[in-house]
Amino acid sequence: MTAITQEPPQSEEPQTPADAREEVPATGDAALMSKTEKTLHQQPTADKTAASKANEDEDDALTFDADKQVLRLSQHTSRTYRAFQTLLATVFATLIIILPLALLLGFVYIWWLRIPICAYMAFCFVDPAIDNGIGRQVERVRRLWVWKHINAYFRVRMVVEQKLDPAHNYVFGVSPHGILCFTGQILMASQHSGIDDALEGITFHTAALHHVMKVPLFREYLLAIGVISSSRNSIRRCLARGNGHSVGIIIGGAKESLYTNRGSRKLILKNRKGFVREAIMAGAPLVPVFVFGENDIFQQLDHPLLRRVQRWLQHRMKFAIPVFYGRFGFFVPRRTSPTVIFGRPIFVQKSESPSFDEINKAHAAYLAELHRIYNKYRPVYDPEGDDLTII
Repeated sequence: MTAITQEPPQSEEPQTPADAREEVPATGDAALMSKTEKTLHQQPTADKTAASKANEDEDDALTFDADKQVLRLSQHTSRTYRAFQTLLATVFATLIIILPLALLLGFVYIWWLRIPICAYMAFCFVDPAIDNGIGRQVERVRRLWVWKHINAYFRVRMVVEQKLDPAHNYVFGVSPHGILCFTGQILMASQHSGIDDALEGITFHTAALHHVMKVPLFREYLLAIGVISSSRNSIRRCLARGNGHSVGIIIGGAKESLYTNRGSRKLILKNRKGFVREAIMAGAPLVPVFVFGENDIFQQLDHPLLRRVQRWLQHRMKFAIPVFYGRFGFFVPRRTSPTVIFGRPIFVQKSESPSFDEINKAHAAYLAELHRIYNKYRPVYDPEGDDLTII
């Protein structure tokens, strides 16, 4: 049977550079749970009143913000500069539309590009980098000047409940999906985001839908920031590399994107257990991750007929096409401050052929930890959000 624990055996507290973190105060809603709350951890629907009384233990969670330059830019009051930020953020949010459209226009209006474009599009379907487990990461892309301005628009913060040992490979289960996982893109794509400090020594790869990794030009951007395919082969190759190579899986996938709305906290997790199986097969600890604010970036257009068409497409083509809007009724993302909470790792015993019982136990432990971090940090980062609903 799979052994499941919440903390790895260790002889001393892990250390993190002092200039890369600040301790979360050990009072109020951000305090760690006492023994009473640890019991509630096994019951995600436990009474919040009882949980709020469990504030005795010292909180050793660490917070990580973007670098000082980004923080300074985020406080800029110039209307011209803030409009420039908004423009960059809008282009970033619509890259999946802009890049393939640019290629299409080149094919239509520039005749001598037609053969090279056709050859390139054929290559998109056979490129081995899609399933190699590491992508085609280009550090120069992460150093581009535009990222500090996009970071300043969104102001992503990370809270790490327990310093992660880079000797392990991890499977990060990320929720919610949002429209296009913008927070994950910002963290991975930019050296200004602070993720290199928060996950020091760990190489984080986000897994994207296999079909998305074939979208012309947009795929080049994803590969450059280290995104890999969500196929089994790709995930297994990533975890087999060792040396801290870890994968972040947005578990709800395309189906969950259709529930993206401000205040909505519905997650497609009840029967999603493939990521648990892959973690057990690799002996990789599971780390629940919840992103407060991801669902607040855009609002979806909700109409019964439209929803039926979306669900049909999702069922037939395995991806969803959400119809969304932001500021001014267009594709302008809302100026939000997402907060990414990394829960405590759930250690599992490696098994090449895990049983249903082993998978179910690890999955239940994952859901319990996800509920715990959501209920703990919601009063601070999402006081108006709905209760977490697992479907």
